[in-house]
Amino acid sequence: MARIGTIIEKYRITNVIWQGSTSTIYLAKADSVDAEYGQYLAIKALSSRKTSLLHKGQFKREAKILMAMDHPNILKIFKFVKNSENFYHFMEYVNGKSLRRMMAERVFSFEDVIKIFKSNLYALEYMKKNKIIHKDIKPENIIVSEDLRVIKLADFGFATKKSFFILDHFPYAGTEQYMAPERKKGKMDYSSDIYSLAKTIEELLAKIQNIPDFMYYILSKCTKSSLEERYKNTSSVLEDLKPFMK
Repeated sequence: MARIGTIIEKYRITNVIWQGSTSTIYLAKADSVDAEYGQYLAIKALSSRKTSLLHKGQFKREAKILMAMDHPNILKIFKFVKNSENFYHFMEYVNGKSLRRMMAERVFSFEDVIKIFKSNLYALEYMKKNKIIHKDIKPENIIVSEDLRVIKLADFGFATKKSFFILDHFPYAGTEQYMAPERKKGKMDYSSDIYSLAKTIEELLAKIQNIPDFMYYILSKCTKSSLEERYKNTSSVLEDLKPFMK
């Protein structure tokens, strides 16, 4: 683990943003004028308790997947760093909070929820083009700014690329509350992420009154147990959302 004041490739650790069981995310500030990624950076460090080859491999895979993607609604990893101390992800810094934390502080309007839904659907659409399945979409893994101008899907620790399906070391990984039925059987589909996102949106809508019936229809179709009955792709969901989009 890094310590406050530690310098890693021209970035000085200033404070802890978030700490979990497998990693810690720090805020880091450029320590020189020629720092490559701007003045501020988020640095994710692998926990010193997670030193197995499995966890190291998972941490490397997450970096490889995210470094290959560039989308405004997906948290960007710029670089994977390995030194004598640990493994790190150099990530873009977002001045915001997890959707889970934001939900505890405020009630979103229906228009806000549509914006969050739409932004994450755009992310899923891009991910499908890159053959990526996230596998753990939930409020904790969506980062939002206070004004909702920034909405980003994060934490791809369990994500799988189609070419890696046979090598998936975490077929049952995820959070049960948001898991599609096929995920609980160790299987997955691109629509599995649509299911998880819809469960997140249902949670956001729970505190809002007078939800249009057609919105419930959309969410119901997103969360069908049967893959055949569920939306096959995000473009179809976005098409049905058009009446609510400004």
